[in-house]
Amino acid sequence: MFVRGFVRGILVCMVVLALGLFFCERSGLMDFTGRKADREQKHSGLSGGFLGEERLGLLEGEGGRETPENPIGGAGESQAGQWAAWENEGQAPGEEKEGVIPVEGSQDRGDEIRLLFAGDLLLTEVLQEKYARQGIGAAASEELLSLLQSADVFMVNQEFPFGVTGEAMEDKEYTFRVPPEYVSVLQELGIRVVTLANNHTLDFGRSPLSETLHTLDAAGILRVGAGENLEEASAPRMIEAGGKTIAFLGASRVIPVGSWNAGASQSGLFTTYDPALLVKKIQETRPNCDFLAVYVHWGVEYESMPEEYQRELARAYIDAGADAVIGSHPHVLQGIEYYQGKPIFYSLGNFIFSNGTYETMMAELTLDENGCRVRLIPLRSTGNQMSIREDGAGFFPQIESISFGVAIDGEGNVVP
Repeated sequence: MFVRGFVRGILVCMVVLALGLFFCERSGLMDFTGRKADREQKHSGLSGGFLGEERLGLLEGEGGRETPENPIGGAGESQAGQWAAWENEGQAPGEEKEGVIPVEGSQDRGDEIRLLFAGDLLLTEVLQEKYARQGIGAAASEELLSLLQSADVFMVNQEFPFGVTGEAMEDKEYTFRVPPEYVSVLQELGIRVVTLANNHTLDFGRSPLSETLHTLDAAGILRVGAGENLEEASAPRMIEAGGKTIAFLGASRVIPVGSWNAGASQSGLFTTYDPALLVKKIQETRPNCDFLAVYVHWGVEYESMPEEYQRELARAYIDAGADAVIGSHPHVLQGIEYYQGKPIFYSLGNFIFSNGTYETMMAELTLDENGCRVRLIPLRSTGNQMSIREDGAGFFPQIESISFGVAIDGEGNVVP
C-alpha cells in the first residue's frame, strides 16, 4: 500500500513539474537561450542601416513584397468610401481645428525649433529585462539621451501595441506586443509624438489598440495614424514650439489585410493606398500650422532604394502642403531627396529595435527664419543600447550614394 501511494505521488509530481516547465517556456520565463530575441533580431536584421553580407538569406517579412499594383487585401477601399460619405453629408473629418499643445520645457534657442525623427521602435523582451535592471541607460547612451531630451519634438514609428489582451494574429510570422508599463521608456527617451500607422499595431487585435491609445494619452505622448475610428486615426496632432505650430500626420501604405483599416465606427489604421485620403487631410491641416510633417509607413523590406510609388506619393504629399515627408518600414536606410525645396526621407531604418549590432541614423530638422536645415545624426546600436556614432566620415557617403541630388558634408548637413 505504501509503495503504491509513493509511486502515485512521484507520478503526480512529475506531471505537475512537466506542466510548469511547459507554461514557463511558453511565457518566455525560461527563454535563457534568447530564442525569442533571435527571432525578433532575424526580423529586424543585423543591420538597421545598410544591407550587408550578414543580411543574405534572411526571410522576407510579411507584407514586404506588396506592390502598388497588388496592394495587400485591397486595403484602402473602406476608407475611400467613408470619406465620400462624409463629403456627401457636408461634413469632413477633422473639420474642427485640432487643439494645439504647447511643448513643456521647450528649449530656448531664440527663433530656432529643433525637430528629431527616428525610424522603427520596438522594445524587445531582452531590452525590457535590461531596462528593469539598468534603467534608461540600457536603451540609450548619456550623450544620445541628452540630444533627444533637448529637442523641441522627437517623433518615431512605434512598431508595436502596448497591451496585455488579445490573441496573436494567425498565420503572421512576427507579432509584437509590449506591456503598458514600458511606456516609461518612451517618456525617458524624450519621445513626444509617435505614429501607429504600421503593419504591427493590430498584431493582437483591436483590444490592444485601445490599450495603446489610453496608455499613450495617459503618458502625455501624442499619437497619429490609428484610432477608435477613421476620424481619430486620420486626425493631425499639433504642438506649439518656439511660437510656431508644428503639425504631424501618420499613415501606412503597408497592412497585412484590409480589415486593419479604420472606419466610421471601426478602430484601426489610417492608410494611404488611396493617396487622395491623406492628400485631402494635408490640405485641410496646412492652413492651421506653420510646419507640417507627414510620417508614412511604406516601401519594401530590406531594400535600400525606394519604390517608384514612394517617390510619387511623397511628391503628391508635398504638392498638397507637406513640409517634410518621413518614411519607415524597410528596416534599412533609404536615401534622401528634395522636392519643391522640401526634404523627403524615404526610410530612417530601425531606431531601437533589435538585439543585434547595427548602424542607423536620425534626421534633425532645424526651423528658423531662413527655412529648414537638415542634419543627419549617425547612430550605432550595440547590445540594445543606441549611441551616437563618433565618426560619420564613412557613413555619410553611403547615404549620399543612395540619395537623389543631394550632398552631405562631413558633419551630416544635407545640401539640396
